[in-house]
Amino acid sequence: MDMTHLLATRAGDGKPFIFPGPDQPITFNFDQGLASTETFPMEDMARLTQELFQNDGSDVLDYFDPSVGYEELVFGSRGLRNALAQRYGAKHGRSDFTADNFILTSGSVQAISLAASACLEQGDVAIVEAATFPYAVNYMKSAGAEVISVPVDQDGMNMDALEAVLDECRRDGKRVKLVYTISTFQMPTGVVLSLPRRHRLLDLAAAHDFLIHEDYVYGEMRYEGEEIPSLLSLDDSGRVIHDNSLSKTLAPGLRIGWMAGDPSLINAMGAVRQDLGVSQWMARLAQRYIEDGLLDAHLEKANALYHRKRDAVVQALNSHCGDYVSFDIPQGSFYIWVEVDQRVDWLRAAELAVDAGIYFRPGERFDTADDSRQFIRIAFARVSFETIEKGIKKLGEILRDCEKGD
Repeated sequence: MDMTHLLATRAGDGKPFIFPGPDQPITFNFDQGLASTETFPMEDMARLTQELFQNDGSDVLDYFDPSVGYEELVFGSRGLRNALAQRYGAKHGRSDFTADNFILTSGSVQAISLAASACLEQGDVAIVEAATFPYAVNYMKSAGAEVISVPVDQDGMNMDALEAVLDECRRDGKRVKLVYTISTFQMPTGVVLSLPRRHRLLDLAAAHDFLIHEDYVYGEMRYEGEEIPSLLSLDDSGRVIHDNSLSKTLAPGLRIGWMAGDPSLINAMGAVRQDLGVSQWMARLAQRYIEDGLLDAHLEKANALYHRKRDAVVQALNSHCGDYVSFDIPQGSFYIWVEVDQRVDWLRAAELAVDAGIYFRPGERFDTADDSRQFIRIAFARVSFETIEKGIKKLGEILRDCEKGD
């Protein structure tokens, strides 16, 4: 029987928000933004796990640390939150941070979901970048918000366009509650919000009374160029909430992410939480990894690998795709955002790519502005150098074959 009439409105058609894979076998997989398995610190994780069980005993497998109590069912391990506070003091200049400035989550996606639930409701407006993380948009809409996008250029979110939207919303009597930005290595474009625009965004937040949600999951994945302070590090008003995770930088299977910000906002996210926190085991493992000083060395090694893979993709695109594509070279993260020339019959090319076993994320999966241009996101972190060369060579052949006639 069809029971969809019994579902809540927020469940939509009752289907999970999952992008389907192709029916054909995948030979060249440039689709998912996954950390390379060759960077996973297997030996360190095995050693630290053994030490945890030897030193902490059965507490590792409990809901919470008995010496801390029930707060860990909401906010997560206080030990890891203390370790993060120390790290944020060093990395973001937030020496004022304590464990109370953090809530642990199952990856950054849960942090984004909690922020949407805690901050947005029916009739509110959330502003996002014109190409962005689709799950964030979905969570905001599920909370009842109207989602409006603003353009992104080489310096990140366009502040003039943002201010125009803010003014228009104010004239129309709409309440802008939240601006969501992937500030450093924006996904999918790879651009970085410039320092002047970061300051202006903070000024606009004060003038128009909204929160800034800084998604920072790629922020520590820089392998060249000058580092720019996070919005969180520049914020002196408490308006910035900042998510991050170990999924991209260390290993996704840990399922450890967090939100950082003013305790009043962190408490609000705890108030809408409906699970019993994150794994005590994984949290203690992450805590030990950070406190033992292993994370920075791991990042240096992993980023060096991603740097080489990015260069391999750039070389392959230039060699095999020629002027059928254009792109900017990112200074970090997992992706290259590629525009396909309008001379290419893209519908036909996309079909032939699937038939050839080439799998990538089409631009329309991220588009929030109905852009008529043709984009693909190439994710390279988990792809072998051989696959990069062969897959992009085949893509170039398809693009040439699909050039439109006169």
